[in-house]
Amino acid sequence: MAGLVRCITSCSVPLLHSINSSTLQPATGQRSFRTFQILWNQQTAKGIRYKDLVVGIPKETYKNEKRVALSPAGVQALVKQGFNVQVEHGAGEEAKFSDEQYKASGAEINDLKTVFGSDIVLKVRAPGFNEVLGVHEASLLKEKATLVSFIYPAQNPDLLGKLAQRKTTVLAMDQVPRVTIAQGYDALSSMANIAGYKAVILAANHFGRFFTGQITAAGKVPPAKMLIIGGGVAGLAAAGAARAMGAIVRGFDTRLPALEQFKSLGAEPLEVNIAETGEGVGGYAKEMSKEFIEAEMALFAKQCKEVDILISTALIPGKKAPILITKNMVESMKDGSVIVDLASEAGGNVETTHPGELYIHEGVVHIGYTDLPSRMATQASSLYSNNILKLLKAISPDKEYFHFEPKDNFDYGTIDHVIRGTMVMKEGKNLFPAPLPRTMPPSVPAKQKTVQELESEKKASISPFRKTMTSAGVYTAGLTGVLGLGLISPNAAFTQMVTTFGLAGLVGYHTVWGVTPALHSPLMSVTNAISGLTAVGGLVLMGGSYLPSSLPQTLALLAAFVSSVNIAGGFLITQRMLDMFKRPTDPPEYNYLYLLPGAVFVGGYGASLASGYNIEQMIYLGSGLCCVGALAGLSSQNTSRLGNALGMIGVAGGVAATLGALNPSPEVLAQMSAAMAMGGTIGLTVAKRIEISDLPQLVAAFHSLVGLAAVLTCIAEYMIEYPHLDVHPSASVLKTVAYLGTYIGGVTFSGSLVAYGKLQGLLNSAPLLLPGRHYLNGGLLAASVGGMGLFMLDPSYTTGMACLLGVSGLSSIMGVTLTAAIGGADMPVVITVLNSYSGWALCAEGFLLDNNLMTIVGALIGSSGAILSYIMCVAMNRSLPNVILGGFGTSSTGGGKPMEIVGTHTEVGIDQAIEMIKEANSVIITPGWGLCAAKAQYPIADMVKMLNEQGKKVRFGIHPVAGRMPGQLNVLLAEAGVPYDVVLEMDEINEDFPETDLALVIGANDTVNSAAQEDPNSIIAGMPVLEVWKAKQVIVMKRTLGVGYAAVDNPIFYKPNTAMLLGDAKKTCDALQGKIREMYYTH
Repeated sequence: MAGLVRCITSCSVPLLHSINSSTLQPATGQRSFRTFQILWNQQTAKGIRYKDLVVGIPKETYKNEKRVALSPAGVQALVKQGFNVQVEHGAGEEAKFSDEQYKASGAEINDLKTVFGSDIVLKVRAPGFNEVLGVHEASLLKEKATLVSFIYPAQNPDLLGKLAQRKTTVLAMDQVPRVTIAQGYDALSSMANIAGYKAVILAANHFGRFFTGQITAAGKVPPAKMLIIGGGVAGLAAAGAARAMGAIVRGFDTRLPALEQFKSLGAEPLEVNIAETGEGVGGYAKEMSKEFIEAEMALFAKQCKEVDILISTALIPGKKAPILITKNMVESMKDGSVIVDLASEAGGNVETTHPGELYIHEGVVHIGYTDLPSRMATQASSLYSNNILKLLKAISPDKEYFHFEPKDNFDYGTIDHVIRGTMVMKEGKNLFPAPLPRTMPPSVPAKQKTVQELESEKKASISPFRKTMTSAGVYTAGLTGVLGLGLISPNAAFTQMVTTFGLAGLVGYHTVWGVTPALHSPLMSVTNAISGLTAVGGLVLMGGSYLPSSLPQTLALLAAFVSSVNIAGGFLITQRMLDMFKRPTDPPEYNYLYLLPGAVFVGGYGASLASGYNIEQMIYLGSGLCCVGALAGLSSQNTSRLGNALGMIGVAGGVAATLGALNPSPEVLAQMSAAMAMGGTIGLTVAKRIEISDLPQLVAAFHSLVGLAAVLTCIAEYMIEYPHLDVHPSASVLKTVAYLGTYIGGVTFSGSLVAYGKLQGLLNSAPLLLPGRHYLNGGLLAASVGGMGLFMLDPSYTTGMACLLGVSGLSSIMGVTLTAAIGGADMPVVITVLNSYSGWALCAEGFLLDNNLMTIVGALIGSSGAILSYIMCVAMNRSLPNVILGGFGTSSTGGGKPMEIVGTHTEVGIDQAIEMIKEANSVIITPGWGLCAAKAQYPIADMVKMLNEQGKKVRFGIHPVAGRMPGQLNVLLAEAGVPYDVVLEMDEINEDFPETDLALVIGANDTVNSAAQEDPNSIIAGMPVLEVWKAKQVIVMKRTLGVGYAAVDNPIFYKPNTAMLLGDAKKTCDALQGKIREMYYTH
């Protein structure tokens, strides 16, 4: 919340000056609020601290007024911000808010005079004469205080005079401009919404027939006909309520957009044959011409003879309500008809209305109540409270000080517009009416296009071939430039400088923070492929003839072999996933054009090498840049295929440059080619045959290969370099990196295998909580550190090999203990952490072999994996250190026993579920791993298509870590052809559940578990979840009532609005699909 006060040019000084000694004296036996004087040079330049301000909420004294300005929830929000709040005794009783509720929210209960003496006074009705005290409420206000209330300044000049005498600053809730930015604090709209709904209820109560038409054995009952004059918030609310009750609704308004809204609600829009719009300033209607008024009066005269109910809402700001229905029109209506005049407080639109009364004229019931919102006091008070809170927060967003400043020069639709329009008095100076904005909207605002429509138009203006050719040309030019730099490079120092410059320039560009969750799976798959550059380390160390001639060469051969599995498999599975996101209606693609920059890059290097140029370092730079571009491209769907292509170019360039630098003999080249060809073939075969539902296991397996390759390469490099360590200029660096690379590779290798076992179901998904596991891990780490000390100090070969083999074993054990202690629900985070580990292992190899490409790409993958892990942890309310150290997802925020779930669940069958789906107009489907395992995405996608064709609003809510791998469900739904625009993330859809008719949970458990919010002792406490239980009805489709991966019982199974549809997910989804098709398409 922010404030209403700012020094010198606004209201902070008056509030300070208004404090006198009497207000600072504490009363006996109770706490009193005090506002302390503030040094001029400290705080007045910013406003006043919230803790130094007192907000008062008096009881409304206007006749029949039951509302209160601030609800207990609103009080709690102000107190949390730092305000002191005092409420008059009994202020909220009529709105069903007790004094005890206000006290519990942090307010103090005081008498009327004390409350009116607050720095800021919040009211609903404008201050009036208090008959009990015999004084006007304006005189009770503290001098130079701030008043927030409905004021209606044009109709109440005498009130403004009284407020001016108290030098009051006044924010009029009725003067909030009707602009987009102010929708959240538009109290008139909030109250009008309630009034429109209540008007229909009152009309139905006094009308002698059904609203809806019926055909019964006793005869036919015609539907009621209703005319609504005014298509503002109240009129549209009335139209929606009346249509829902079955009435025939006709709507009239002078504004064309309002007529369109009537039509969208199912009402018949009525127009006159005169081209004139009634759109006025601030979204209100304006006065029309004489000719237009005559035409509309003739229309009303005709309609009065036909309709049964008339609801009128026409108001013009600052003026008496226009008379639209004359006495003669009323007398032409049928006996028993009902008129609800919502403009009665401003005089009424109906000539025969008696404001504030229920009155019958010539057999026509007139409802002229002026307090319809007050007749729903609890709801109206809650909405009004929200409006005030949002207004205060918007006009003064400072987190510590309370201030704002009105400006006479402002643009339309800005917060300055809101402040100046709402403030009708400042320190007693009348500011009403506000000046017009410098910029004005068009008299008839054109329908604005959505972002999606604008993007579609922009894309449609460029042909797919031209777009792809341009992109390919740009990257061709860029990579050709890299080749040129290599050719003109005078020395190695220049090359190194260019490399550093290129990486520094791309650090800012490359970011994983903005990666959409939908592409988390392809992103991780492509990093798997790029991490296969560990093959470069193997190639560098390979030797012999057609077969390796030593143990180190054999280890290098194995490293190149397993790395090539990663490369080929990773890129193919990435391409498969990206193809699933493509729609049949998408424009054709020309991705083969990306062969051009690839051919120029690799072929150009070959030509340069043949010409005697050694530009391997520049090729490494180009490859590194391509790998950076691959990760950046996978951050959005528009550039995802380009990203995959760049990744392939980068890896191909890196391998080509390595072979060029080595210049191996034909025999060794054949050995290298055979190893990589065999590995690549295996990778392609696995990636081609793997089911998308098994993708997490594949990723974990590929991570283990990277770790294994790192261990093999580090040990082989030590064995080869050992004879030269005595004269090696950087022997210590080499030994350090070899040891660390072995350690990281070992953790990655064994940890990935454990993750694979958990994901494949070979191991229990529950966390393995070994006794003293933290001491065990600490001991393993200490032993590894001790081994490194021995490795660095002892120069013997035997000791060195023993230390490397020992740390590989210790790190492998540590990888098992760390990963085994992680719960199954947290596997998405485990995958990203292991992805990061694989990058650091590759980076270590780069340092060991003095290879820039491996170092660059390794650091790139390691950091991106760490960032992605952090994003996943935020989505699960966990910390990254807990993941790395093990035991993640096994502790609770509380210290007690988890909540015991009581109650019984309700089971339904297919037919009952179909009825619930049939009755729902809005449905949100929340899939989980069960949908993946059952391969039920296809029948669900077909079911959604059929429901959409029936006019139902069906969307998907996806948790960031749903399934076993980040983004997996997005890929599965894309595979089944579900449109992107109905697949929303948790943060986008959570607030929609309360207004949703039906939430359909398919195979999800932990991601919809209400224990995360309801049980502080749960091991998933605090985890953000999809709040499906807030929907009106919930259907949970599961095989059993069993727990999910987190092994936590789910309370939503036992909630009264939940129905359990138990059984095999695939069979159940197929049955639902068949029943829906039979219901809508079989005749």
